[in-house]
This record gives sequence, structure tokens and C-alpha cells, in this order.
Amino acid sequence: TTTPLRCFCWPHLSDHAPRGAALVPPPSFLTMPNHDYASRIEYSEKYNDQDFEYRHVILPKELAKRLSKTKLLSDAEWRELGVQQSRGWEHYAIHRPEPHILLFRRPLGTDPTTGRVDPEAQREAKEAYMRSLTENLA
Repeated sequence: TTTPLRCFCWPHLSDHAPRGAALVPPPSFLTMPNHDYASRIEYSEKYNDQDFEYRHVILPKELAKRLSKTKLLSDAEWRELGVQQSRGWEHYAIHRPEPHILLFRRPLGTDPTTGRVDPEAQREAKEAYMRSLTENLA
């Protein structure tokens, strides 16, 4: 026997679900209150080192209270929370003193539309970073 297909689907879109699928509301429909958290999410400017581009995202504290303090979020999970950023970002660390601040990174040279790393763009970004270091030290 096979497990029936489960389809995350809003009730008003149920006619577009695969035939025979068990319709299940998306996780946010089950767990999120009706507040507009997405409009209250704050984004830092991007910063980088020789390997990665970084940014941090500050969630409303009442939203962050619903999150695990030990689990990194997948792309789908942080997008489900309302975090909006281009492709290629990885939630890579938890800032334990302030778990409402999500820390993201992506390799230098990442194409923001595809999330893939362009080796030539990566090389150029690393060279530019090293030049800026030597200029700042001079």
C-alpha cells in the first residue's frame, strides 16, 4: 500500500490540488496568529568577509518565541515566517543572547536570482574584498 498524497493547500484553492490528495492547510495557517509580522521584520545591510556575504534579520520578539532556539531554519521555513530576501541565503547560526535575530550568509558571487554561485563573480568579489582590506590598512 502507498501513503496518500498530502497537499498543502488553502481551502479556496482546493480545486487545483491533485486528484485524491488529502488537503492540509499550510503550516502557517495552523500555527500563526493573524498578525502581520512580515511588515515588522527588519533587515540589516549586507556585509562580507573573503568568503561570504552576510546579513541579519530581526524578527518581532513575539514571533521568535514560537521558534526553536536550537534549530536552524530551512529556506522554506524562514520564508514561511515572512522573511523576504533573494535566493541563496542560508540561516547559518543562532545568536543565543538574542534568538529573534536570524543570521544569514551566502557565498560571495551568488546570483541572487538563481541562488547559484558564479565562480568568476566569486573570484572577482574575493579580489575586491582583499583590495579593500589593503587600501584600508594603508
